[in-house]
Amino acid sequence: MSDNFQNNSKWGSLELVSAPTIVAGELASIELRYVCGSAGLFPGGTIKIDTDSDSDWAPPQLEDPSADGFLKVTPPPGRAISVHTPDHKSMVITVQSGELRQGESIGIVLGDRSGGGRGLRSQTFYDPRRNFLCEVDPAGEGTHGAAEKAVLKIDGGDANSLSAIAPSDIELGSPFTLQLKANDRWGNPAQRYRGTVDVSAPGLVLPNGNSLAFGEDEGGVRRIEGAIFTEEGATRVEVADTENGLVAHSNQIRIAQELPTLKLFWGDPHSGQVGDASKIGDYFAYAKDVSALDFAGYQRNDAAHSTEEYEMQQVEEKAFHEPGRFVALPGFEWSGDFAAGGHHNVYFGRFDQPMKRWQGADHLGRPGETDLPHVRDLHNYYRGTDTVITPHVGGQHPDLRFHDPSLEPAVEVTSTHGSFEWILRESIERGYEMGFVGGNDCHTGRAGDDRPGHQERRYSKGGLTGVYADDLTLKGILTAIKAKRVYATTGARIRAAVTVDGRFIGEKYSCGSHCEIKVNVEGTAPLERVEVYRGLDLIHTEVLSGSPTGSRIRVLWDGAARKQSYSGISWDGHIDVGDGEIGDISPVRFDSPRSRYERVGSSRLDLDGWACGYPSGVVIDLTRVPDSEITVAMNSRLVGRQEYGKRGAEKPIRMALAPGDSTWASATIEQLESRRVRVDLGHVNRSVTLELAPEPVTDRAEFTVIYEGLNPGVNPIWVKVVQQDMEMAWVSPVFADYLQ
Repeated sequence: MSDNFQNNSKWGSLELVSAPTIVAGELASIELRYVCGSAGLFPGGTIKIDTDSDSDWAPPQLEDPSADGFLKVTPPPGRAISVHTPDHKSMVITVQSGELRQGESIGIVLGDRSGGGRGLRSQTFYDPRRNFLCEVDPAGEGTHGAAEKAVLKIDGGDANSLSAIAPSDIELGSPFTLQLKANDRWGNPAQRYRGTVDVSAPGLVLPNGNSLAFGEDEGGVRRIEGAIFTEEGATRVEVADTENGLVAHSNQIRIAQELPTLKLFWGDPHSGQVGDASKIGDYFAYAKDVSALDFAGYQRNDAAHSTEEYEMQQVEEKAFHEPGRFVALPGFEWSGDFAAGGHHNVYFGRFDQPMKRWQGADHLGRPGETDLPHVRDLHNYYRGTDTVITPHVGGQHPDLRFHDPSLEPAVEVTSTHGSFEWILRESIERGYEMGFVGGNDCHTGRAGDDRPGHQERRYSKGGLTGVYADDLTLKGILTAIKAKRVYATTGARIRAAVTVDGRFIGEKYSCGSHCEIKVNVEGTAPLERVEVYRGLDLIHTEVLSGSPTGSRIRVLWDGAARKQSYSGISWDGHIDVGDGEIGDISPVRFDSPRSRYERVGSSRLDLDGWACGYPSGVVIDLTRVPDSEITVAMNSRLVGRQEYGKRGAEKPIRMALAPGDSTWASATIEQLESRRVRVDLGHVNRSVTLELAPEPVTDRAEFTVIYEGLNPGVNPIWVKVVQQDMEMAWVSPVFADYLQ
């Protein structure tokens, strides 16, 4: 910023003094300086520094200069100030004595190191423009103005894994796009990665050879246009950086002489809770060029989205929409509270459609805009149009008593909030004929590949939706969703297809008392089991893992706090193998960095887990198999809305933990050979399991079930896939209508 601007600015400026770039998730020291403008700053006057993102920065602390995260604020000599940190996203500095004139400054250091601290833990997601906004009230009288903001760039860290994404369906001899990505430990592009990878698969030919170097221009991501397969047979693409010990495989692919009529596409229909509307383009760029999605929706909460911002969204939707390569789903999130029907995603079959909020038109809209105060109003307004609506469990869960089958073909069952099989089951219990979708519902701008980081309101990796569509167009994707040719995954691109008497997922047909169910699954990791359901009844389990060796044990904790939003569980406890000895340890679905383990001697493992609605745990290799009992002790604390917004001025919004169940169990290896130990804690599938770890066998399953127990009426036949890494998929039903 120029000296001339400083001298003429009424409200002053916030400047970044330290380095312009830091690394995501690392300890950093960020030095800012507020320079007073011509309005001055007087006793009682405040400057509020805030951010535009729902970040997972560590909250700064004001007590101990020698500890991490210390916030140091230094006024000019002779002036006294106070500092208030309402939350991790903001701070308020108040002048208590003296005054500041134009050009004088206040120094602010987040993560000050001068007293011995190591810095403040930064957010775990990369961000090209992390804004520090600054609002000034010179005399504390309510006259506010915005000072010039400071902008920090947050890069991805070092590479600790690779990934590869290819189209699920590829035509032999026709060019396709292969996307490679180096990931840091948080899932960001590892922008500093400079390795060389070898790409291989039978018959795969890349335009510039199969050995590829990553340079500065790639930023951790390489998009390879014009790849072809010269022969059939490949099922995955392997990527290997032997020098750095990094190996990955792509999603499952199918190569055919001709593409099938219905092709499998992948998308994130529900994300985009980005506070700064100028970043909407960045969001779609990430979806298209980093996550390599086929489609994505920007679903901002309506009560936080002005008409002006929504118009910016519409411009970006059209700019990134490229039929045949990427579909931007136009729409928004109708965000009613539970009394009004709960949260629902709204998708339009065409661009430039107006947003109708639950509430907020009076201050977020323009003259003439009105609200739809209940989900029944939402249904009434859009009924008969080409609109698609999907209820979901997010900041608020939906009230499924209110349902319009002409508008709501599917329900969202997994996101960064967790996995919510209970909402799937509730839809079936109510007799609704709905498919299943997954999304990210993220605030980080990382459509299609979000991670929870340290956020207290996020517990898992984001989900994805697989769609069987005839073409990659807006009409094609929405038509497929309406037809329920969709399924949800926890983020892994698990390939799945189900037919019942030859009818594909989403179809409804008339049948007799029995049916033939055919299931085909191709996983991204070894499969553990595939479950087949008729309604809420489990009618078949196809076990796909191998028999345990007896030298590996697995402990899993599972479940959710309750059938509501923000229902994670924090687990802590230990595993003791007695006179045995613990060797290698493999975490299972440690999606959150709050999940961790610590060795205590050679036979004990202390545990902390943070999850919601999915199994998480550890697999332990025993270098000495114990003769004594193995014991597991676990305590749970349930996430709840126990604290209040604005220090009691608003309803509960902040996360707190309440004591939950505790459990203890033990067994010898010999006893585990005959039966696993599972402690059922009851509500929402809460449980703790000790068992011998099954061995991996295959990532593929194809089987047929002849079922003779159909009930009169509509029988939803659906499938759940569980991999050994506890990634899951929920395949939408075929609806077998038995007319007795």
